[in-house]
Amino acid sequence: MLRRTSIFGLFFAAWAAAPGTWADMPPVAPSTPRPDRRWIDTIDRYHEAACGYVVSWGEGMDGWLADRLRDPRQSSDGNQPPLVYEPAQAEESEGSRVILTPVVEAREHSGPSVGLKLRAKLSLPRVSERVDLIFDSDFDDSDLTPNISRAGDVGQRTPDQGAATVRLRLNDVYKFKTSIDTGLKFKPEPVPRIGLRGRLTRPSTNLLARYTQIFFWDGKERLGLRSTLDLEQSKKNVYLRRSSTSIRWSEGSDGVRGGQTFQFYRFLSERRAIGLSIGAFGPLEPSAHVETYSARLSWRRRIHRDWLFMEIETGVDWPRERDYQEVYLARVKFDIVIGDWIEGPNGGRLKRQAVK
Repeated sequence: MLRRTSIFGLFFAAWAAAPGTWADMPPVAPSTPRPDRRWIDTIDRYHEAACGYVVSWGEGMDGWLADRLRDPRQSSDGNQPPLVYEPAQAEESEGSRVILTPVVEAREHSGPSVGLKLRAKLSLPRVSERVDLIFDSDFDDSDLTPNISRAGDVGQRTPDQGAATVRLRLNDVYKFKTSIDTGLKFKPEPVPRIGLRGRLTRPSTNLLARYTQIFFWDGKERLGLRSTLDLEQSKKNVYLRRSSTSIRWSEGSDGVRGGQTFQFYRFLSERRAIGLSIGAFGPLEPSAHVETYSARLSWRRRIHRDWLFMEIETGVDWPRERDYQEVYLARVKFDIVIGDWIEGPNGGRLKRQAVK
């Protein structure tokens, strides 16, 4: 007991001899009450509400402008004609695809001919979201009635058809769209070509007007321009009516040339449609006359899923070179779509998924 008392005494003496003592330690301050933050929380709530108003206003303004500025074919399903009778719309949609078109044609005074057309569009998103690589084995910008097939057009017409192009879309959101094309036209030897294209779309309740202006230069025709005005009326899954007027001039041509086509398509079902097309083209100056009148009646069917289509077409031409005597023709062709294009129940829709 004495030993334990002496040990505690030694510890107490050592603590007492230390430089700091209880008297030297600062007094402990009493705890202060937490400040009133109710006004800060109120400011935060008002700020959050203001942020919601700004975001909602921005979304509303975006929707209001989109309804008035965006091309309806890009912004909504609307009356977008499906691929079953409007294959050309696949070229204006985003994504990568290849369209193979085997053709068999028979004409009056000549035997059957067989050919293959190839159209391809490859998106290059790693390069730029606005850059596409386009290849068309049947490209011919001098054709003023492109919606009407030419007699003998089976993909092996003349050596001066076809082109490979890199397209940069400068503006593809608003109703006025611009793009720059640069590439090669396939002549007997490749010829460089540069083009600037602008497209203005004006939709209304019953009529869609689309004006396309192209300025181009190539190594053979030099400077030139082409103007096209399309007027369309359509009702989804029922019909499509279109009028197309084209005018073209270049330094290497003999003058101004023009073409006019009228088309009417009628839905028979979700898989079948029939169409009637009539047109004419020829020079406008120095001497105006019609080189060829044409009429076509077509029946088109989706025969397998959303990528295989068949079209049977009969028609007649009245060429000037034959004193406008009729020339009859018949053709069968298939469109094989490989790539991003898949046609859904709401008409033509692009989906980023594999074709089943």
